[in-house]
Amino acid sequence: MTYFSRVLINTQSWRARRALASRERLHAIIARAVSDASPVRPAVSDMPPSFGERKGEGGHLWRLDSGHGSHGACLYIVSSIVPDSGILLDQLGSSARDVATSEYEPFLERLSLGQEWGFRLCANPTQSHRSDTPGLRGTRTGIVLEKDQIAWLDRQGRRCGFHMTINRMDAPEVVIRESRIISFARQRSTVTLSSVAYDGILAIDDPESLRHALLTGIGRGKRYGFGLLTLVPIPGRTFPDEVPRA
Repeated sequence: MTYFSRVLINTQSWRARRALASRERLHAIIARAVSDASPVRPAVSDMPPSFGERKGEGGHLWRLDSGHGSHGACLYIVSSIVPDSGILLDQLGSSARDVATSEYEPFLERLSLGQEWGFRLCANPTQSHRSDTPGLRGTRTGIVLEKDQIAWLDRQGRRCGFHMTINRMDAPEVVIRESRIISFARQRSTVTLSSVAYDGILAIDDPESLRHALLTGIGRGKRYGFGLLTLVPIPGRTFPDEVPRA
């Protein structure tokens, strides 16, 4: 069984601000919340997953979205067990009503060929560079040009069972909301990653491959909140009546 969770974060809380200041710290909090060692499991709510990455360490994915009204931030988690809400409430300054979890499979099973969905993805697009020295491993760097970031997503989408729809200007229906470099401390070193947030519209070519991508993620950096693809219905588009709405 897989679960989809949404956590509204109270950014006025000093604990939450401390957690949000470091991807390494936030990763550790989430990993603890979805660990089999967590002693308490809350009941699963009937919240429909209005949104939907290979799985991250510990069999989970997560993404942090900013700009959620008075809360300031929202955390999405895909995990194989129900997250321990006690840990999330304590570390993220949230209240009980700010945490909602639902079973994910019923939503995934309703995806079908030809459906179009709005999507959001925060990814770590990278490219590899071959070494000119025999026996020496090549390097991997972040993709920084917007056209190359979109081309990367197009390649990933084709492998993951979808393509981005094309607008009247014969361009993919996708925008880059944010592109930046993030850095944080990990043990005695500094981790630096490129972060690109995409919003757009996709059409399903292979439902099974898309389900796999929604469960296991897209691209690299899943440990640090990258690769979780989420879907939302598009107003005016036709869907089966039972598909959950945002």
